[in-house]
Amino acid sequence: MQILDREINRVAVFGFGKTGRAVTEFFLTRGVRLFVSDAGRISPKGKDFLVHNSVAYEENGHTDRALAGTDLIIVSPGVSPGIPILTQARRRGITIMSELDLASLFSMNVPLIGVTGTNGKSTTVKLIEAILINQGYKGVSAGNIGVPLISVIEKQYDAVVVEVSSFQLEQSRLFHPHVGVLLNITPDHLDRHGTIADYRAAKLRLFANQTAHDYAVLPHEFAAVSAEIASTPVYYEHVELPSSPEIDQLHPHNRANLQAAIAAVQCIAPFDPNEIPVSALTNAFSLPFRMQVEGRVNGALVINDSKSTNAASTIAALRSFAAPVVLILGGRHKLAGYDTLAREINEHNVRHTFVYGEAGSFLKSKLQSAGITNLMVFPDFSSAVICAMDHIKSGEVLLFSPGCSSYDQFTDYIERGNAFSTLVHAHPTFTPSPGN
Repeated sequence: MQILDREINRVAVFGFGKTGRAVTEFFLTRGVRLFVSDAGRISPKGKDFLVHNSVAYEENGHTDRALAGTDLIIVSPGVSPGIPILTQARRRGITIMSELDLASLFSMNVPLIGVTGTNGKSTTVKLIEAILINQGYKGVSAGNIGVPLISVIEKQYDAVVVEVSSFQLEQSRLFHPHVGVLLNITPDHLDRHGTIADYRAAKLRLFANQTAHDYAVLPHEFAAVSAEIASTPVYYEHVELPSSPEIDQLHPHNRANLQAAIAAVQCIAPFDPNEIPVSALTNAFSLPFRMQVEGRVNGALVINDSKSTNAASTIAALRSFAAPVVLILGGRHKLAGYDTLAREINEHNVRHTFVYGEAGSFLKSKLQSAGITNLMVFPDFSSAVICAMDHIKSGEVLLFSPGCSSYDQFTDYIERGNAFSTLVHAHPTFTPSPGN
């Protein structure tokens, strides 16, 4: 097959998670020889799939086998572009492409709405999808939210809403959304990008291929960016939200997400936001482990915000409560943003902070530097949660908003969120909230 005017006979797929498997399935239907290379272990199910389809593979490291006779390399988002094997590939003149770019080449006739930002991406993507469907469009969400774009581009949709991470944008050169949505940028993933400037530059690649016929939906604080891009800027804070008790009670960050979602859809088809029934948006605001109400322990409200993987998301969570907070932080930190978080904790009504895991000593140092002394450090997640539940009182909020990735003790935030939920529900004083 031909890609970018080059005949492609052999493709090497780097990384065999959801993205790598979707790319492999895409090429299997096109008669291309495949080789899969993963830096870690491939699951038994993954190996069965590869063997069944006669796909050669390697695991626990990338070797020269991946480059031999290869015309094209597709890299998954988790694969750093600077690893030595990719440097070798560039020297040999092998084309390296992201899954996002591959999908873009085969989705020319489908309007794409790309959504990025440090926080709020998944909620905004699901809000846009819900509004599109409510307005009579056949829309679907894809990308970093869980379904790779390459898996949906050949199906018949009126629009595809794509959650796009900095890892994806960093490696993409062709992705061209008709509507690009930038929600916010706060320090994150500096362990991958190195500096906040490089992280910001990766995010802004969302607009790199847009033209005057496209739209850039962004907050007014990024007005200066508008002069650097070709598309029409739309500042989402100017959107008036529907008037209803449910909308009025949304946390500030979710009000902003809804404004951005409405602005994005209005770029495709103007509509009256008051036409949207609140019931159509409920699922988008109820994604797992995003400010999820677990119930009560010792009379205190328990919030499971396991999706909080950076300092900014914890700050947003803290600002959602006026009641005294007992806070649980921990996991694998992202290097940046924690000085600001420490100041926020010091200024907020946080009665006690429990930190755990790989980031424990790092977080302790940051908090103590801000003058916070009412804190405890634990090596593991379970000990921190159990101790925190023993300290909370009626009328308070137990907020699990870790502000770090889960990768020190869990495979992802979902496994971490489930573990928290299990511990909370096992507490002898646990009572579910109405509707749970």
